[in-house]
Amino acid sequence: MTKSDLQRPWRGESSPRSATGRSALVEPLPHHISTDALHVVFAADPDKVAAFLPPGLEPLDDGRGWAMVADMAKVSAQQPDQYWKDPQRSCYSEGLVGFYCRYGDRIGRYSAFVWVDRDWSMGMGQILGWSKRLASIHRTRLNDVNPAMPAFGKGATLAGTVQRNGNTVLRVEVELGDSAARLDAMPDFGSASWLYRYVASPGPEIDEVEQLLELGFSNVRSADIWSGTGRVVFGNADDEELSSLGAVRVLAGYSYRRGWTTDRQARLVRDYVAERKRSNPASPSNN
Repeated sequence: MTKSDLQRPWRGESSPRSATGRSALVEPLPHHISTDALHVVFAADPDKVAAFLPPGLEPLDDGRGWAMVADMAKVSAQQPDQYWKDPQRSCYSEGLVGFYCRYGDRIGRYSAFVWVDRDWSMGMGQILGWSKRLASIHRTRLNDVNPAMPAFGKGATLAGTVQRNGNTVLRVEVELGDSAARLDAMPDFGSASWLYRYVASPGPEIDEVEQLLELGFSNVRSADIWSGTGRVVFGNADDEELSSLGAVRVLAGYSYRRGWTTDRQARLVRDYVAERKRSNPASPSNN
């Protein structure tokens, strides 16, 4: 590295980087995030769930997981007016399937599959380890001045879908029937949130990156939490494999709003590449 190199740094939270950083796909952290979500909790065969968890994470005894379809919003702290000045850079939709799991004696959650409809959200996934891919995502948006729609609350049914390449890969439904109730908080299964971060090796002398991270969130707040009954359907596609879970048992359905701040708070839990090198120093570090 020369002195002139040091005087000409590149900037940006993600590629493409430049001297100004303006072209970066992802704006600087922290990001303030909110979700308006449909959320279905289910139980599956733990042995089948284990196939979707990175090494070190173990499914709960009942194979508990969740599926979600949500309207999302992101506001970069560097651009606090982004939500109204540039809604295309702020608003997006997301589908997610994750599993509650154990790491040692700690219980938390792992987001195994995430679908979004904005490329910059995918860029954020690459930084922190969310396995995001592009999809077409839709969910019910009730408006009580529409003569054909019920008001939100008891009597309402909402649904969300995720479609990729013409295939519906996820559908969730939440029905707020007579037994629906408002809650003060969502039932939780541990506060830990684990992420799996992987970057393939581009050459024989360059290590791949394979890590398990734990990420905490700040400024977490929830509102308008309703519990009801739920339904979830996993569809088939050539490059999707959730249908291999087989039949699942739905435990509950929820609708809620939640907000939080995502920042550089990730903690390295495991470095799989370093572990392999220590266990077998003579073998190549890359597969």
